[in-house]
Amino acid sequence: MNNDLDSALQITPLPGSDWLGHTVTDLDGRGGVVRHVYQVDAVQVAILTAVVPNPGICPIWDAPVDLLARDGEKATVPHFRQHSAELGDLEIRVLHGYASEAETTRYSALRKRLAPYFEAPSSLHAALIAEVQPGDRVVDYLTNRQGTVLDPDPLPRLSARHTMTVQLDEEHRCETRPDGITDLSTITLYPTLGLL
Repeated sequence: MNNDLDSALQITPLPGSDWLGHTVTDLDGRGGVVRHVYQVDAVQVAILTAVVPNPGICPIWDAPVDLLARDGEKATVPHFRQHSAELGDLEIRVLHGYASEAETTRYSALRKRLAPYFEAPSSLHAALIAEVQPGDRVVDYLTNRQGTVLDPDPLPRLSARHTMTVQLDEEHRCETRPDGITDLSTITLYPTLGLL
């Protein structure tokens, strides 16, 4: 990865991680195999590929390892979903000014505890997108469409990559774009990292 980007985001690949190669289950119940692990600030984030391919679900995704269950063990942070929902409910009360002092304290504590688990995957995604080159393969994880990047930065004047020009694989093309060339938002694109 780009050294400037690594130092700004503190992202380090962990090629010796004991998570590599393990079959795990994420909080959504999806089974995946850990292919890469990165240290992103204080959180380790795994890149996973699906155990059982499903055309309706993206075959590659990331998740903090603390939110993954492996070898019959529960995730280190098993109540993340419940705490996230509670955080959302408290945030509404705090922002609208009708939270009690105890609720405001709980909100601050939950926000501080959960923030790294929200921020680390987002930072890793931004770093991986910044490294994409022409010819790299990507997948749109909302639609599961795969393709080859033609131009990773069609809007070079912007500070971050917002879109990429991609030629979709033939099975993902439509009548309005028979050549499959389209601009896709980087928000929903994920590099395949040679894993698919």
